[in-house]
Amino acid sequence: MMREVARAKIEAAIRESNCEAVTKVPREAVDAMIDSLDHIISVGMGPATKLMPTYRHRHESIKEFREGNFGWRGFFNALGETKELVGLLSVQGGGWRMIILLNESSDSVLASLLNFNA
Repeated sequence: MMREVARAKIEAAIRESNCEAVTKVPREAVDAMIDSLDHIISVGMGPATKLMPTYRHRHESIKEFREGNFGWRGFFNALGETKELVGLLSVQGGGWRMIILLNESSDSVLASLLNFNA
């Protein structure tokens, strides 16, 4: 299922996040990521339990994906602990890419996978 979310809501969630991976991204890269977003963003929504096998498989079977991304422990912890729907969104800018796991209301970052691809 897809949910349309205002860019301002996603921006606030990213900027206010305490997620370890998100806090490692330089401010200018976060600015570039946010600037690249449309005013309305389609966010994929689904049960966290359905995402766990997909990302576990990617982690175990794709060496470049596993080693190229930071934040796996937090990402898996969030997927394992969350009982509600979660949103999944990829943003990039300034040489960085984040796969962001959002809570059901899309106003908080639960976890993120971070990749520097300069």
